[in-house]
Amino acid sequence: MGETEREIVEELGFGMVPNAFAWAREVPEVQTALWKAFRHVVLRGLLPRTVKEMMGVVASRRAGSEYAARVHLHALMVQGVEAPLLQALERGQVPEGLPPKVAALLRFAHEAALDPRRPELLRPLREAGLSEAEVKEAVATLALFRMVNAWTDLLAIPVDGV
Repeated sequence: MGETEREIVEELGFGMVPNAFAWAREVPEVQTALWKAFRHVVLRGLLPRTVKEMMGVVASRRAGSEYAARVHLHALMVQGVEAPLLQALERGQVPEGLPPKVAALLRFAHEAALDPRRPELLRPLREAGLSEAEVKEAVATLALFRMVNAWTDLLAIPVDGV
């Protein structure tokens, strides 16, 4: 196991290297790039990891991409997200009763998943009180999941047995 895979096992919290990263073993530079992008966008930053993973589930469901939706639903369950919220996310819905910032982020992920070329989608994030840094992190999160969806869909990477 190389350094990148050791980092994945240690930092991701699954105790394994998920297929999304494992399938890049024969191209270490790509594996490292995928991991570093995921690590710096999802595992670090201003917005909570759980919120970014929720955004990933919603965006992936909307785009019809199974891998990220399934894996991040599992990750959210492991992190203690309650079943009703997980069920709504699994259906691709933005549940009622969320804090305004979280609801705005999930609606943004849902709307921008198919067509991100609409800057007006950022207005509700700002209106919900997100800072400019948080707005940019939300855009980076959406972009990351669009990349992950392309990677896993085009290579037909199977969902991990989690």
